[in-house]
Formats: sequence, C-alpha cells, structure tokens
Amino acid sequence: MKHLFTFFLCLAGIVSMSAQSLSLFDTDASGFPTIKAKFWASDAAGRQIRPSKGDLICRENGELRTITDVTCPTPKVPVAISSVLTVDVSGSMSSGSGSTANIDLAKAAARAWIQGLPAGQSECALTSFDDKNYLHQDFTTDRTKLLRGLETLSPNGGTNYNAGLLTPLAGSLEISKRARYKRVIVFLTDGLPNFEPNTASIIAEAKKQGCMVFAVTLGMECPPSLRTLSIQSGGQWF
Repeated sequence: MKHLFTFFLCLAGIVSMSAQSLSLFDTDASGFPTIKAKFWASDAAGRQIRPSKGDLICRENGELRTITDVTCPTPKVPVAISSVLTVDVSGSMSSGSGSTANIDLAKAAARAWIQGLPAGQSECALTSFDDKNYLHQDFTTDRTKLLRGLETLSPNGGTNYNAGLLTPLAGSLEISKRARYKRVIVFLTDGLPNFEPNTASIIAEAKKQGCMVFAVTLGMECPPSLRTLSIQSGGQWF
C-alpha cells in the first residue's frame, strides 16, 4: 500500500503536457521501485494525446524522478458504441460526503461520459432507477438532449438493481436491445439493493446481447453482484 501511495504521489506531479485530462489505470508495483501503469491522455476537446517521454516530468514530493519509458501504440480506428447510462436515483443519492451529494457525483461522471462521445458517431441513452425504472432519453448522438435529460434526475425511493438493469420498460438491458452498435452499459449507484438482484438472469441477458457492463459505485465497496456481473459481461467495476 505504501508503494502504491508513493506511486500516486509521483504521478500526481506530471505537469509538462498540454492534456486537460490524464487517467491512470492497471498500476503494477510488483517490480518496485520501478512502477508501471497504463494511462489515457486527452485534450480539452476529448481528443487523445500521445506524449513521448520528453513531454513528461514526474516529481515525488517535489523531487524529480526518472521516467524510464513511455510507449503509445498507434491508435486504432474508434469503434462506434451504443451506451446506456443508468443512474441510481434512490433516496440515498441525496446524501454524500460534505456538501457534495452522490447524485451530483453521478451526474458529473455521466456528464463527462456524454461530453466525451465522438460527435456524430456513438449513440447514448439515459435511464435511471429507484424501485422502478425510467427512460429519460432514448439513443441519440445529440449531447444536448442527453445533458438536458441528466439535469432532470432527482433522488427518491428505494434501490432495485433488477429494475435498473433487467425489467421492462426501461431497464438498461431492455434499452440496449435496440442498439445499433457495440452495446455498453454504465451503471452508477451508491447503495446496496433492497434485495439481492437476479444476477444470473442479468448476466445471461448481457451475454446474449454481447453487452459489456461497467459498474461504478459511490461511497461504498462495489457489491459482489455488480462485480460478478461486470466481470462476466466483459466489463469492469470501479
């Protein structure tokens, strides 16, 4: 844990690049003090940046560290996707850390996803759930419509993962049935379900559609049901 903490302190010091966004993932401290990680860098417009070693500076507590290698593979042609953003709007989403409610964190994450969509290519739909499910915007490439729908979300009710993911009329996997491209679900929640979801049926439907599920939990550990669903569908959990 100490080594990973040091690593994050170090990478937080990257300053000499024009990227507006730098995301690190798949960190590997097994060869400490040499640390490896993957990264995604993008400019203010969301376009990928491919920096070289000379473009980066890394400091740890103000002390310059050596970047031994940076490899940026030739980018592949983007694959169009049909994503369903599904946001928990149960009553617990009105709580959070300090003055920031979890619904605001979820909206910020959803907003970043929407704004990062390639213009005129990938489509996105927006749904929400509590005890029931709701469709706020069907598949569209219009970011303005999606952002407008996002602002209408308001917390209320319980937490039913089956409603959010599986059941008609607006479960994520109901909406994804009419997708035109590669199916992806981004599922944001801050609460354990009121009852255990039908994980096996959800996984079966996701596999049937070839739909990847990415679960993002706020303010708690990701529950086993969402971990299993994400992994089994080929997605990831956070």
